[in-house]
Amino acid sequence: MRRNILTILLTGLLINSSCTKFLDVKPVGQLIPTKVEDLENLLNSNNTVELFFVDNNRGSFYAHLGDNLRISDNQAKYLFLNTNPNVERLAAYKFYYPYFDPNKSAPTWDNAIYKAAGIFNVVIDEVTKLNAQDSDLGKMLIAQAKAGRAWSYMVGGLAYGPMFDPSGSNDTRVLPYRKASSPNEPHPGLSTTGEIMDLVERDLLEALDAPLHVANPSRASITTVHALLAQLYMYKRDWVKMSEHADLAWTKALSAKGNADNLIYNYNDFFYRPDDNATPTPGTDVETVLDLQGPDNLHFQTNNREFLLFRTGPVGTNSYPSDEFLSLFDTNSDKRYKLFALKKLGYSTTVGGVRYNDGIQRYYMKDSKMISNAGLTYPELLLMRSEANARNGRLGLALQDLNLLRKYRYSGNTTDLAGGSSLDKDALLYEILKERRRELPMASFQRVLDIKRLALDSGKPWCKTRIEHVIDGKSYAADVKSKYYTLQISNSIISFNPQWGLQPNNDPYLPASF
Repeated sequence: MRRNILTILLTGLLINSSCTKFLDVKPVGQLIPTKVEDLENLLNSNNTVELFFVDNNRGSFYAHLGDNLRISDNQAKYLFLNTNPNVERLAAYKFYYPYFDPNKSAPTWDNAIYKAAGIFNVVIDEVTKLNAQDSDLGKMLIAQAKAGRAWSYMVGGLAYGPMFDPSGSNDTRVLPYRKASSPNEPHPGLSTTGEIMDLVERDLLEALDAPLHVANPSRASITTVHALLAQLYMYKRDWVKMSEHADLAWTKALSAKGNADNLIYNYNDFFYRPDDNATPTPGTDVETVLDLQGPDNLHFQTNNREFLLFRTGPVGTNSYPSDEFLSLFDTNSDKRYKLFALKKLGYSTTVGGVRYNDGIQRYYMKDSKMISNAGLTYPELLLMRSEANARNGRLGLALQDLNLLRKYRYSGNTTDLAGGSSLDKDALLYEILKERRRELPMASFQRVLDIKRLALDSGKPWCKTRIEHVIDGKSYAADVKSKYYTLQISNSIISFNPQWGLQPNNDPYLPASF
């Protein structure tokens, strides 16, 4: 009970302080931890893993800035009205900026980045106050808290601001990298993109005391820390360091888990449990209403064997997969397509006595058949190592990793990439990046961050500098390197932090108007 009270007190304290310059009411009678064990449960809080760019109905507006999703004409006209609780998805799809009503709190700030960072900051500060930073448990807790904080600020900074460009100044001021847990401490100044990446790097390098084994991937292991460093250097385009840490992470993963079979599910082992009572609508797939069965049936649990760092991903989005996304799959041999690209009834509604119906649509249902993860997975780690090797000209090693993942994702006697050994650097890298797009969650922020980082590969076939969406014959487009791929801080946050010099946005917010 004492530990639960501590969790509630400290978590509530930081929720209040994350959104204001000072806590409005000073805490009275605060329970103070007397031993480091009291702090461990804070790292198990749901608030460290929930709602990163996910709305209350578990979809992601940020994903709608990308090229994986499609909103139909009927959805745009009749579903995503201004009164819809998730109208931000339409706003993003139309590039209606800003994507959230600036006069309301933004869940991307309140319910994710700063709530999580606040908990991590409490752990770090309180371990130090207890003079336990040199104990084994203290070192582990600080390492795991710094790793969690680093991930939160890395994805938050790159989503709110522009992508890091090693050839650029990276001087756009984006977010405060808050390290203080005390509600009496005001927010620091806004860190630039370059400063955020440097602070993330420092946190991760100081997190190398993380353990080899963790009970749940919501907590960082040493494998996770190296994988996060590989991801950081991927965003910083430091291919040598990306390769170094991806190698270390994969080696430690094998040391902890034994072999790749324990890190990656073989989708050839999955099937749908038959149900004679299932009566799907004619023309739809019966699998949409059946339960997916796997070798350990943990594929819908947070201890799913593929999860390296668990952060809840989006599920239940009403958006359809784009035609371009579906075209990425080999419909004959890719088990992801066979298991998850399923036909079911699309959106329909009646307005003024008239029926508007999208008919039968092909959805991509992986996030409703398996638990979604916006953190890190072992397949993503393998693809990061493959990409780094390809970027560094080690094509044989890159192909080896790509083919290892393909063994678990494709059917047939031969799952290796056809003609892979004859591909040049760009051709192989393109195949790796397409595999990455197929592997990452369809409807999360991750694809959009990839679009932003790959926009720096000027002239390459995977580089997109402009994204276009079409609704009812009208085009909505934005340049990837423009403000439309950044986010605004809401007015309430600005008003509590005048030291940032930001001006509130008082424009009317009506994204559903056409």
